[in-house]
Amino acid sequence: MKVARPVPVKLIHEAAPAALDEIASSLRDLGLSGNAADAFGAMLRSRESTASELVARTGIPDSKIYYALEELATAGLIEVQAGKPKIYRVVPARDIRDQLSKVIDQDAAKAHTRAGRVASLVEPLRSSVSAPSADLAFVVKGRGNVTARARAMVTGARKDVLLMSSDRDLLRDLGGELLTCSRRRVRIRLAAAEGSVGADLAKVAEMRDILCKCAVLVTDGHQVLTISSLKDGTHYAIVSTDETLVRMATEYWDSPNCCEC
Repeated sequence: MKVARPVPVKLIHEAAPAALDEIASSLRDLGLSGNAADAFGAMLRSRESTASELVARTGIPDSKIYYALEELATAGLIEVQAGKPKIYRVVPARDIRDQLSKVIDQDAAKAHTRAGRVASLVEPLRSSVSAPSADLAFVVKGRGNVTARARAMVTGARKDVLLMSSDRDLLRDLGGELLTCSRRRVRIRLAAAEGSVGADLAKVAEMRDILCKCAVLVTDGHQVLTISSLKDGTHYAIVSTDETLVRMATEYWDSPNCCEC
């Protein structure tokens, strides 16, 4: 059986500058400040450090080193030993991946929340602007993009949401937004296949049955989205603020089985 030989200390020291540069760059990419990344790199060169020692090694001012250390401690990358002065150590290497993964997950959740907030703010602003006469409609492709567009329209509705669809997945995906709208006293009208709408939503919506294979969404009597799917399963939607298209879509409410096939 072969026994792994220890890497010579000389080789480790020769490779250290490049490794430290890559570590600092990666930490900055993950959202840590430059000072925090530099302080972390400096701490890797000794078993433990004080704030004053890190100031001497990095050139980070006294006024900023504690912010950098607090940032590293919050991220779980270093541990702090109480005392005068406090002693700082890098956590074991096996814990680094877990701690950085938590940072990534938190950032992803924040980014998702910010993206939803932006979409909800953009929709009413865009809807309030009259479309040019030459720009009657545009196309959204892909199931995820179509659903996101429908969610944004429902979230931005102020008075009325009319949705006609036998697509259970779409109704499920929009269920939360529709319930939120109802709590804002937005009128909800749903034409859906029997049993495809949750009990909570059915209580607050005006309900009708539908057999139609397509999906139509109208918000505030101003904007219409029609969803279709191709034989290969590709989804696409046409979005428009054209008054005639909006009126035609709204009239389907009076006859939701119009295109039964």
